[in-house]
Amino acid sequence: MRGIRVFSNDIKKELRKSLSNIFAFTKHKYLDERDIIKYWNEKGETRFQKSYLFWDETHKCIVAVIYSYSGKEELLGGVLLDVIQRPEQLDIDFGNCFCRVFNEDIRTISNTQTHSDLWFTLRPTQFQRAIAKFSTFITTPMVKWMQIVESSTALRYEGNPFTYCLFMINEEKWIEKALRDRFVKFTEPIKLEKGLLSEQWVRSAVDVNRVGLIGLGHRGDLIGIFNIPSETEHRESLSFAPHESMRAIRHFLVPGTALFITTANGDIYIMLPNGAIFHKTQGRWHYLNYIHVYNILSTLFNKEFAYSLLRLSLDLSFERHGALIIIPDKNEFIEKMVPDHVNKQKVNKDLRNSVKGLNVNILMHKQIIMAATKSDGALVLSKKGIVLDVACMVAEPRQKDLGLLGINNLKRFSGARSTAAWNSSIYGTSIKISEDGPITIYNRGKLLVKIG
Repeated sequence: MRGIRVFSNDIKKELRKSLSNIFAFTKHKYLDERDIIKYWNEKGETRFQKSYLFWDETHKCIVAVIYSYSGKEELLGGVLLDVIQRPEQLDIDFGNCFCRVFNEDIRTISNTQTHSDLWFTLRPTQFQRAIAKFSTFITTPMVKWMQIVESSTALRYEGNPFTYCLFMINEEKWIEKALRDRFVKFTEPIKLEKGLLSEQWVRSAVDVNRVGLIGLGHRGDLIGIFNIPSETEHRESLSFAPHESMRAIRHFLVPGTALFITTANGDIYIMLPNGAIFHKTQGRWHYLNYIHVYNILSTLFNKEFAYSLLRLSLDLSFERHGALIIIPDKNEFIEKMVPDHVNKQKVNKDLRNSVKGLNVNILMHKQIIMAATKSDGALVLSKKGIVLDVACMVAEPRQKDLGLLGINNLKRFSGARSTAAWNSSIYGTSIKISEDGPITIYNRGKLLVKIG
């Protein structure tokens, strides 16, 4: 039995590692067949319904199932994830899609002794194939497009990174409705691989902010370029894009389309019309659900401020600026968190006094606040979005205040910003944006959510 890959805990470890790019969890547990059957029975489900991943309401956890295929399908076990927050249905749907791909590979490659090389060839493409299956496009061409886009991120033009916005569409009639006069059709279609990897004029003509590309899905050809809108008519919409500059183009996504975006730092974003966003950074794909984070923030703040807060965090993350944003439960708590808040000789005095009082809910103010947030130190906002302080250092919480939350000891993290984020959350909510992208939110000493 040891020669069969699926009868080893290694397969469970590999699945758990992949699921960490979809769900944020604090604990995990490897399950055997009896465990899975117990969860199925409690859920009223059978193996014949064959969920690859599901939410267990009783135990508030995610269960991912692994099947083995030695002659006939058998239940091997799975992985239990103790997630930070209950996932949205979209999260579960994509998790199930990924686990389906994972199990299909097991069905194809069951014996590690004779097919280990093929298994390790398939593993790096599993996330790509799951994204493709989650889209409305055929899997094989969609995966090929992703690989071409990945290759294009290494290219440059006149010393600048090749950044662009690419819409893949199933039907040309979408252009007439969505783009109209913004679209300019090529005299002849250009193969996607040739256009992105070989044609230098394409690199010079397009960029991620002004001019994008249109590709036709069933042929895999580039058929034209279009002017990227700078403003959206759907300001009341709660749909999110990775950056404020992409909000307008986000609203052109309809069934039968997919949006590819590359950035100056070599990252790739794929946006689907169902709201799912995928992000490749530092060689690894991640699944993102911004609405999920917004819903969590909306339980703490009014909806306008929750939206502005998440928008600011996403923009800082996209631009790779590390930051710390703090929202104390009461404005007077700032004197406990920021020792020199009322000091007339405080560090960064001119910046801090100038930005104080601006409102993050006002777009023009937000741009200035974002610029100030990029300075060393924390941004402190009231629960109404008013700047209380910026570019300030955060002190350790008082032992008495820790005790009020039932916390005995301070927590230490490997990074100073992470430690400051946890320290400041004793007095309210803190949002840490890492320089490499991930966003982490704490409230009253507890981890609420992590994305990226």
